[in-house]
Amino acid sequence: MKIDCFYYFCTQIHRNNFLKTYNDTKMAKNIYLILLYPIMAAVIVQYFAGNFPFHFFEFPLNIILGAIWIYSVYILLRKNNCTNNITRVLVSPETTAFSLFLFVCGTLVIGMFPQLSAIEAEQKEGILGQLGFYNFMSSWIFVSILFILLSHLAAITIRGFKTRKKKRWRFLLNHVGVWLALAGGFLGSSDVVTARIPVFFDTENNEALTMEGKRLFLDYNMQLMDFHAEYYPNGMPKSYVANVNISDRQNGESSQISLEVNHPYEYKIGEDIYLVSYDTHGEKPQYCILQIVHQPWKYIQLIGIIMTIAGAAGMFIGGPQKHTFKK
Repeated sequence: MKIDCFYYFCTQIHRNNFLKTYNDTKMAKNIYLILLYPIMAAVIVQYFAGNFPFHFFEFPLNIILGAIWIYSVYILLRKNNCTNNITRVLVSPETTAFSLFLFVCGTLVIGMFPQLSAIEAEQKEGILGQLGFYNFMSSWIFVSILFILLSHLAAITIRGFKTRKKKRWRFLLNHVGVWLALAGGFLGSSDVVTARIPVFFDTENNEALTMEGKRLFLDYNMQLMDFHAEYYPNGMPKSYVANVNISDRQNGESSQISLEVNHPYEYKIGEDIYLVSYDTHGEKPQYCILQIVHQPWKYIQLIGIIMTIAGAAGMFIGGPQKHTFKK
């Protein structure tokens, strides 16, 4: 009798473990399929409609939609109910693996293909051009990848804040920091303006051209005061420096700055000026090309990076978190 009971007990344990493994495998497959749907939809929209229209989501609309987005994730997790299918997808390990895999694939596309301006990318023909590979950060595909990754990261951050008791600050620094670093680029993309302007010796200029081909009038004038270039023996430019006078159109104040390649000058908070090119047709350059990059969200990204570094330092100093298990 005892042997039969023991055999029945072992059989039930084996059966329950088998069913649990089967259900977990089935659920994992379902999660991968659920996550594939928005990616497939993004591929179709990208092929027929072109890149994501970031200009429709400029400030303050991106702030409002971002707040609604995070609040929606919080509502789904408020009761800590993981039986809901959407909630299970948001916090599952499969979502972690799949979203990171997609993000790595997206970064590989950005690294392997030359990233052009919106106008130049639209002129690319073929299937890769239609899928936005030459301006991939603005494509529907990459936007959907970031949306999945950031939604998942927000969900596990909110759930971890509610469930963790010890060393919660390390968890928050790491996860909130990564979220801010990525979300600063994601939500702030609509507010980024990149334009180029020729600056001459004989006259002031404030008319720039954006990467989308639109005219942009700056609130300050710029004039080239001096230019110096050094060359290699074969005639290729080694380095070049431009001294530019900037005069504010509102208060009339002016200042002179020195610009060198790969050394931007921050004229305003979130607005950098780069020296990118110059006149190579004559013996003495008559103008240089400056690039204006207005990126107000870059400090949000910087805060996120600092938080992530601080969290990593805390993990290194404090050591791994010890877990206690109850029998």
